[in-house]
Amino acid sequence: MAARNATRTLYQLKAVLVGVSPPLWRRVLVSSKMKLGTLHAVLQVAFGWNDCHLHQFEAGGKVWGSREMEQYDELPMGDEDKVTIGQVLRGVGGSLLYTYDFGDDWRHKLTLERVIPDPAVVFPDASCLTGKRGSPQEDSGGPWGYGDLVAILKDPSHEEYSERREWAGEDFDPERFDLIGINSVLKTIKV
Repeated sequence: MAARNATRTLYQLKAVLVGVSPPLWRRVLVSSKMKLGTLHAVLQVAFGWNDCHLHQFEAGGKVWGSREMEQYDELPMGDEDKVTIGQVLRGVGGSLLYTYDFGDDWRHKLTLERVIPDPAVVFPDASCLTGKRGSPQEDSGGPWGYGDLVAILKDPSHEEYSERREWAGEDFDPERFDLIGINSVLKTIKV
C-alpha cells in the first residue's frame, strides 16, 4: 500500500461554502484518482454533514451524481462513481461545484489549489489540512437560515434564543473546527 501511495498525484482542494459569511471552508488533500463518489464522502466528513440528502457535482456544463439521483433529475447525469477528480479538474485554478441538500442548497465551491506529483511522503487517501469555522447544522435552512441561527445564538436576549439553542444542542459552537476529529474519520476512506 505504501508503494502505491508514494507514486500517486495528490490534489490540494479548497472547499468553500458559498453564501456563508464569515467564510466557512476546508482545505483537503486527496488523490487525483479518487472518484467523485468518494470525494462526496470526504466532503461529508470535512463539513460534518450526515449524508441524509441528495447531492451532485457540476463542472464544465456536466453534472455527476449518485445512481439514486437519476430518478429525480431529468437532465443527463454522469455516474459519480465512474469519473475521477483528475478527469474533472485538469489544472490549478480549476473548480467544481458540489451541491448537498437541494432544499437547503448547500453549495461548495471546490478549487484545485495545488498539484503534488509523486509525493515523497506517504499520505492517507484523504486528509484535511486546515479549515475555518465549525460545521453547519443539518436542515438549518441553508446559508441564510444558518446565518440567522448563528446570529440568534450570539444573542441570549433574542426571543428565539432558547428554542434555537435547544434545537442546535448545548455543545454546538459555530466557530469550533475539529481537525483531529475530521482526520480520524477521513483516514478510513479509501480511493
